[in-house]
Amino acid sequence: MELDCKLSEISDNSLNKFTVHGRDILVGMRNGKLFACDNTCPHRGASLHKGHYNQDNVVCYLHGYEYDICSGKLVNMKSWKQSEGWVEQNPEWRKSGDLVMYEVEVKSDSVYVKIA
Repeated sequence: MELDCKLSEISDNSLNKFTVHGRDILVGMRNGKLFACDNTCPHRGASLHKGHYNQDNVVCYLHGYEYDICSGKLVNMKSWKQSEGWVEQNPEWRKSGDLVMYEVEVKSDSVYVKIA
Protein backbone atom coordinates (compact mmCIF):
# COMPACT_ATOMS: atom_id res chain seq x y z
CA MET A 1 0.00 0.00 0.00
CA GLU A 2 1.33 3.41 -0.88
CA LEU A 3 1.33 5.85 2.01
CA ASP A 4 0.27 9.42 1.48
CA CYS A 5 3.81 10.66 1.98
CA LYS A 6 7.19 10.93 0.35
CA LEU A 7 10.41 9.65 1.86
CA SER A 8 11.66 13.24 1.86
CA GLU A 9 8.79 14.11 4.26
CA ILE A 10 9.92 11.60 6.90
CA SER A 11 12.65 13.07 9.04
CA ASP A 12 15.37 11.03 10.68
CA ASN A 13 14.65 9.86 14.23
CA SER A 14 10.91 10.44 13.78
CA LEU A 15 7.81 8.39 14.62
CA ASN A 16 4.90 9.03 12.23
CA LYS A 17 1.33 7.75 12.24
CA PHE A 18 -0.54 6.91 9.03
CA THR A 19 -3.94 5.33 8.54
CA VAL A 20 -4.07 2.70 5.79
CA HIS A 21 -7.40 0.98 5.09
CA GLY A 22 -8.58 1.82 8.63
CA ARG A 23 -5.41 0.52 10.29
CA ASP A 24 -3.03 2.83 12.17
CA ILE A 25 0.54 2.24 11.01
CA LEU A 26 3.70 3.62 12.58
CA VAL A 27 6.40 4.55 10.07
CA GLY A 28 9.63 5.63 11.62
CA MET A 29 13.15 6.45 10.62
CA ARG A 30 16.01 5.84 13.00
CA ASN A 31 19.53 6.79 11.94
CA GLY A 32 18.51 6.63 8.29
CA LYS A 33 16.74 3.24 8.56
CA LEU A 34 13.05 3.18 7.64
CA PHE A 35 10.68 0.75 9.41
CA ALA A 36 6.93 0.17 9.77
CA CYS A 37 4.74 -1.60 12.30
CA ASP A 38 1.29 -1.40 13.86
CA ASN A 39 0.96 1.86 15.78
CA THR A 40 -0.60 -0.05 18.69
CA CYS A 41 1.59 -1.14 21.59
CA PRO A 42 1.11 -4.90 22.11
CA HIS A 43 1.13 -4.41 25.88
CA ARG A 44 -1.96 -2.26 26.42
CA GLY A 45 -2.77 -0.64 23.06
CA ALA A 46 -1.21 2.81 23.45
CA SER A 47 -0.21 4.77 20.32
CA LEU A 48 3.48 4.14 19.72
CA HIS A 49 3.96 7.29 17.62
CA LYS A 50 3.69 9.24 20.90
CA GLY A 51 6.73 7.39 22.25
CA HIS A 52 10.44 7.95 21.78
CA TYR A 53 13.61 6.09 20.89
CA ASN A 54 16.12 4.45 23.18
CA GLN A 55 18.92 3.50 20.80
CA ASP A 56 17.24 1.19 18.24
CA ASN A 57 14.16 0.59 20.37
CA VAL A 58 10.85 2.39 20.24
CA VAL A 59 9.65 3.10 23.78
CA CYS A 60 5.92 3.26 24.49
CA TYR A 61 5.02 6.50 26.25
CA LEU A 62 2.43 4.85 28.51
CA HIS A 63 4.31 2.12 30.39
CA GLY A 64 7.85 2.32 29.00
CA TYR A 65 7.90 -1.03 27.18
CA GLU A 66 10.70 -1.13 24.59
CA TYR A 67 10.54 -2.91 21.23
CA ASP A 68 13.39 -3.48 18.80
CA ILE A 69 12.60 -1.64 15.53
CA CYS A 70 14.35 -4.28 13.40
CA SER A 71 12.82 -7.46 14.83
CA GLY A 72 9.74 -6.12 16.62
CA LYS A 73 10.71 -8.09 19.73
CA LEU A 74 9.97 -6.85 23.24
CA VAL A 75 13.43 -6.17 24.67
CA ASN A 76 12.81 -4.26 27.90
CA MET A 77 10.09 -3.32 30.33
CA LYS A 78 10.74 -1.08 33.26
CA SER A 79 10.07 -2.27 36.79
CA TRP A 80 6.56 -1.68 38.06
CA LYS A 81 7.38 -2.08 41.73
CA GLN A 82 5.86 1.10 43.15
CA SER A 83 7.07 0.84 46.77
CA GLU A 84 8.38 -1.68 49.27
CA GLY A 85 4.82 -2.60 50.32
CA TRP A 86 3.41 -2.78 46.78
CA VAL A 87 2.10 -6.21 45.79
CA GLU A 88 1.23 -7.08 42.21
CA GLN A 89 -2.30 -8.49 42.14
CA ASN A 90 -2.05 -10.32 38.82
CA PRO A 91 1.13 -10.68 36.73
CA GLU A 92 -0.93 -11.22 33.54
CA TRP A 93 -1.31 -7.47 32.98
CA ARG A 94 2.46 -7.12 32.47
CA LYS A 95 2.57 -9.50 29.49
CA SER A 96 3.17 -8.23 25.99
CA GLY A 97 3.51 -9.71 22.55
CA ASP A 98 5.91 -8.39 19.94
CA LEU A 99 5.27 -5.68 17.37
CA VAL A 100 3.61 -6.56 14.09
CA MET A 101 6.24 -5.44 11.59
CA TYR A 102 5.71 -4.59 7.91
CA GLU A 103 8.02 -4.54 4.93
CA VAL A 104 8.79 -1.02 3.71
CA GLU A 105 9.87 -0.09 0.21
CA VAL A 106 10.69 3.24 -1.42
CA LYS A 107 10.06 3.84 -5.13
CA SER A 108 10.69 7.25 -6.65
CA ASP A 109 10.51 8.90 -3.20
CA SER A 110 7.08 7.30 -2.49
CA VAL A 111 6.85 5.10 0.61
CA TYR A 112 5.09 1.73 0.31
CA VAL A 113 4.19 -0.56 3.21
CA LYS A 114 3.36 -4.20 2.50
CA ILE A 115 0.41 -5.17 4.67
CA ALA A 116 -0.48 -8.86 4.41
